[in-house]
Formats: sequence, structure tokens, C-alpha cells
Amino acid sequence: MIGLKIAGIMIIIVGVVSGIGYWYYNDTQERLRILNKNNAKLEIATQIQTEAIAQMEKDIKLAHELNLKTELLFADARKEVDNIRDKFNKTSELLGQRDIGTIAVAKPRPVSKIITKGTENVFRCFEIVSGAPLTEKETNAEKPSQLNSSCPGVANPNRVQ
Repeated sequence: MIGLKIAGIMIIIVGVVSGIGYWYYNDTQERLRILNKNNAKLEIATQIQTEAIAQMEKDIKLAHELNLKTELLFADARKEVDNIRDKFNKTSELLGQRDIGTIAVAKPRPVSKIITKGTENVFRCFEIVSGAPLTEKETNAEKPSQLNSSCPGVANPNRVQ
């Protein structure tokens, strides 16, 4: 009888231990599935971040290149502005110091036309340097009267000077 009681207790203990083992195995397997899902999500997130960083690096490189190009264009524009400034501040041996005010009083209409045309040309130069496309007329300009004399290198790039 004692042997039967011990055998019964052992069966109960083995059953309890087996149940705990079964529960532990299933719980561990569920945790592994969850961890695998989380790991996959992390890998995808890492891949997306890596791609985003690579794209940002490309964008930064492109922005840097565009910045350099813009700086070069503005340097050319500054040279053209200096060239125009020199045209207005000329001093010749024959005529002396150029004074636009005196000339404008003597011949208002021609000076007005010249200043208006020059202003339009300079404004167009600023538009082109700021990114506006060249018009067909500017691209195909051949005659000196068709050229933008304020910034020929920018407004008329196809013209060989």
C-alpha cells in the first residue's frame, strides 16, 4: 500500500513537472516568435534608416554642387555688374569725366531710352542668374542689336565673342 501511495505521488509529481515543462516550452516558443517578429521589424527599420541616410547624403552632395554652381554664376554676375559700373564711370582724355546727369539734361530722350533698355537688360540678367530659362530669342541672338550687352556671357552663351 505504501508503494502504491508512493507510485501515485510520483505520478502526480511527474504529471505536474510535465505540465510545467509543457507550459514552459510553449511559453518559450511564443516568446521566440515574438522576438523573431520584433527582430524582423528592427531589421526593416534599420534598412529604411540606412536608405534614408544614403538619400540625405546624396541630397546634401547635390545641394553642395548646386550651391557651388550658384556661387559661380553670382561671381560672373558680379563681374558683369562691375563691368557696367565701369561703363558709367569712364573718364576719357577727350571728354573728361562722364556725367550722366549732364548728358541726360542735354539729351533726355536718347538717355531715357538707353537707361530703360539697360535696366531691362540688367533685370533679365538677374532673372537668368536666379534660374530663369533662356528664351529662344536669347539663345539664337546673332546680331549685336539682339544681344544683351549687360551680361552677354549669361544671356547669350551661344554667341562666340
